[in-house]
Amino acid sequence: MNNQSISRLNWARTLQWRHILPVFFIVCTFAAGTAAVLPVLPFHIRGMGGSPFLLGVIISVEAMGQFASGPMLGQLSDRFGRKRVLIASQAVAAASLLLLALAPSITFILLARVLLGLTAGNIAVTAAYVADHTDAASRRQAMGILMGGAGVGGILGAGLSGLLSDTSLTAPILVAFGLVLLSILVTAFSLDDAPAAPRSNDKIQEEQPSFRSILASPGIRVLIVVMLCHFFAYGMYVSQMPVFLGDTFIWNGHAFGAKELSYLIMADGAINVFAQIFLLGWLGKYVSDRSLILIIFALISAGFLTAGFATTIPILFLAVLCVSMGDALAKPTYMAALSNHVPLERQGLVLGGAQSLVAVADIASPVLGGFILGYALYGIWIGAAVAMATTGALLAATLLPRESRAEA
Repeated sequence: MNNQSISRLNWARTLQWRHILPVFFIVCTFAAGTAAVLPVLPFHIRGMGGSPFLLGVIISVEAMGQFASGPMLGQLSDRFGRKRVLIASQAVAAASLLLLALAPSITFILLARVLLGLTAGNIAVTAAYVADHTDAASRRQAMGILMGGAGVGGILGAGLSGLLSDTSLTAPILVAFGLVLLSILVTAFSLDDAPAAPRSNDKIQEEQPSFRSILASPGIRVLIVVMLCHFFAYGMYVSQMPVFLGDTFIWNGHAFGAKELSYLIMADGAINVFAQIFLLGWLGKYVSDRSLILIIFALISAGFLTAGFATTIPILFLAVLCVSMGDALAKPTYMAALSNHVPLERQGLVLGGAQSLVAVADIASPVLGGFILGYALYGIWIGAAVAMATTGALLAATLLPRESRAEA
């Protein structure tokens, strides 16, 4: 057996596929449900008289729910097991989608998105489940596979939304509801329900989900600040991109709408699958976390600038390629880097807490972006996103170590 075959065999054993594949499918179906809603949501809100600023507020309150729930869901999964917490959060997500489909006014849309935001911590729970079943050496690849499931789901969900949006703007939401119910069934029958690691009752009682405990490590503090810069810049862009394109971009002779947005989300999903399942594993052999983070910021900055000047569909797709590639590489890289700084029994707490802290950026960036676009200041909108990405790149270049090292 040659060295390449041995390497592949060891990689397959290390990754524990029997644990990772069910989570991949769960994330895929849940992401498909979320992606089915995204193309129609901005136009659904506009149809009820909502402004770009109001769209930003609705996205922001969803992030507020994530801020509140991240550490709590993570710690509960550390204590009671990933499966129970994941099923509970999926059930709340299903209820929020049903409420969104039946919403008679923007007030109910707001409430539905708050409920959905409360379930956002389930990403940290699935990531903690993957961390439970991988070692530090293979964790970034495993996180990439996990996020690749979100990319596959994004393609499927956006495709369904594009097909159904001509029927009505609520039809994709009802499909999303069904997909989340499917993810609950898969979770119930495919995951084990053991806590991350055995712990004493005294330790459980003493440990509370506090941001002080999450920020205890200097390495974690730096990573979270860099993540805040990334997600603030990305949030500025992605939350208002449908509004920007709807106002400025002509797609084959007609205005940019929900169907065209579904095409971009499908492209984003395809890029995510390629980057997270294939490209990330290859880069992991040659590139440190610090270097990869700098590449990520360069990609999203180039994408923001290209989107600002795009006048044709190929140039617009180039912008999506850069931004989507950068964001696809970012999520598993950040999660794996954080995971490698903490012991197994604190994975859920730290990953959930970090997600909650990053939600601060998701709260502020859509509102700021909506305020700027409310005055049609497109250049300032792009410039603010690029400036924040540049800040994150400078912090990563100066504060992160040149070689990534996992802490025990």
